[in-house]
Amino acid sequence: MQTYDLSLIQQDLRIMEQRLKVYGAKPIQAETSLNTLFKNHLSSGGSRTRAMLAVAAGRATNLPDEARFAIATSIELLHQASLIHDDIQDKDTLRRGQAAVWSIAGESSAICLGDELIGAAYEELSKLPVPYIQQLPRLIVMLSKGISLMAAGQTLDCQWTPATKISFHDYEMIVRHKSGPLLGLPIAMILALAGGADEHIEQVLAGASSIGVAYQLADDLSDKVEDHNFRLNGYWVLAGEITDDSDPDPECELRKQFDWHLNNARECVQNLPPYCIQAFEVLIQALHQKYPSFRDAA
Repeated sequence: MQTYDLSLIQQDLRIMEQRLKVYGAKPIQAETSLNTLFKNHLSSGGSRTRAMLAVAAGRATNLPDEARFAIATSIELLHQASLIHDDIQDKDTLRRGQAAVWSIAGESSAICLGDELIGAAYEELSKLPVPYIQQLPRLIVMLSKGISLMAAGQTLDCQWTPATKISFHDYEMIVRHKSGPLLGLPIAMILALAGGADEHIEQVLAGASSIGVAYQLADDLSDKVEDHNFRLNGYWVLAGEITDDSDPDPECELRKQFDWHLNNARECVQNLPPYCIQAFEVLIQALHQKYPSFRDAA
């Protein structure tokens, strides 16, 4: 976000990080402290991209500190909860090279921690200062709808088996639901606090869902061997739709879809305030950095 003071954004993120660390239940009798588990989980790192989008957009709209931090921390708590739950569902024992919460404390404790963080996300929203607290009902609905979409998409993903016949359209729908909300909510919630219209908020969320699909497609291409007949993967969905030699190979089609989704994301926000456009460019730039082979796309 070149027009912002990056040192101020980093300062905001450090404050947000300290707000995160107070969450997670304290021990009751001999029960393992969820707060300790959460601090260990946070120590594995992560980009905090969603929180960064919230504080940067908040600065662009001149929101007071407490409003920026409430939105950023709320979204980051929800994101961390999703990671903790995802590791259980995927049976991933590592998170960024460090032991996943469930592999240390068991699945039940990890589920409880994730559940608590979801509740904490709502608690953070309650800290909005006057007069922004008047927008709390609107933000609660936005957060709740985002969680509902994520749960629906993740459920469909978990229900997939190698025997499942699925179209690329259905694949896109699953990924939009499970990945899109948390990319769009930081920007959409700041837009809501700035008095943005419902239709503009929907444009942000729609564009972010396309970025979510692009991220998943890039990830699927890199994981196509490991995922084959094991996890839902867009490369193999596209391969299943190829009927003869005249059709493009799956990777070519995947890259074509990747380009379409990034172009669609940009079109969704092209008439919105500059900070919305810039936030999308930050997400796209981060995608290209993570997946260099897609750098020249879109």
